Amino acid sequence: MLYALTKDSKMITAQVATKEQKYYCPSCHEPVILRQGHYYMAHFAHLKQACGAFSEGETSEHLRGKQLLATFFRAFGAQVKLEAYLSGLKQRPDLLIQLPDHKLLALEYQCAPLSLRKLQKRSRGYQNAGLAELWILGNKYRLKHSLPQQVAQFMRWSKNCGFYLIYLDPSKAYFEVIYGIQKADFLPLKYQCWRTNDVKKLKAFFADPQKIQLKHLSTSERNRQKQALAKQIYYSTGAMRKLQQLTYQKRLKLTEVIDDCLALSYGYPLYRTATLWWRTEIYCAHFPRPKIPAYELVFVDLKPFVEQDIDNFCKGLAFLKKNF
Repeated sequence: MLYALTKDSKMITAQVATKEQKYYCPSCHEPVILRQGHYYMAHFAHLKQACGAFSEGETSEHLRGKQLLATFFRAFGAQVKLEAYLSGLKQRPDLLIQLPDHKLLALEYQCAPLSLRKLQKRSRGYQNAGLAELWILGNKYRLKHSLPQQVAQFMRWSKNCGFYLIYLDPSKAYFEVIYGIQKADFLPLKYQCWRTNDVKKLKAFFADPQKIQLKHLSTSERNRQKQALAKQIYYSTGAMRKLQQLTYQKRLKLTEVIDDCLALSYGYPLYRTATLWWRTEIYCAHFPRPKIPAYELVFVDLKPFVEQDIDNFCKGLAFLKKNF
């Protein structure tokens, strides 16, 4: 934590505190110790077990990020309270921000792992209190080639930016918006990146339509897909094994089914697994709806996206079977 109480109940920051005095947690009022050093940022920590209002073992990234975010929002004209305890919710956002329009915003800078259930609980708390919320991610949540559920659960959607995530790297001192996120079976993610250190510009970015288009697969990308599939067919395990068994039972040719069901373009990041698997179930079963392995998101209802995706595939499949 960055703040603690002195013996006479005055709030003090770790940056100006000295080790000669005694300090207490603002929430549980138990003693805390001041930690200072050349290799990590000054902060307070509980002497014994944490009280639950603060996360113990905060990394330097988290501590520096909270202060940097406070600096950014104050420059925007907002009033910022670091580590403000909301007693009615028993929650402590990293920053409680009163925006220039007087709206209150709970900002969380998420650097440590957080389960879906805990994210849902904390988000419901802010919603029930009528607080807007903003989740900014640290480096542990960086996108790579794939999109795990632990990262996907933080995604948001806007017409201007598509599916997006917001990051902060304190060492580089800027926001990074990863937007227009797209997925294709057996290929790395595609997305665009935009950076700023100005909250006003960040707000303007989301207000302006960005150039986003679901990309068609290039010849080389299609070849990479086929190579990945050939390898799966050879080893015949997991989902591919089930697909082989299904097409065999239906007396269908596996390669033809794959050609008809493998998407020709990137799509929205809706599913935890390849779209090929549920598409072939629909193809082989004449349009019943299988269980779709969609991501579980906290800030976006994926059901309309998934339903539209299934309807589009079924319409295309009906046309294909009618005309060929």
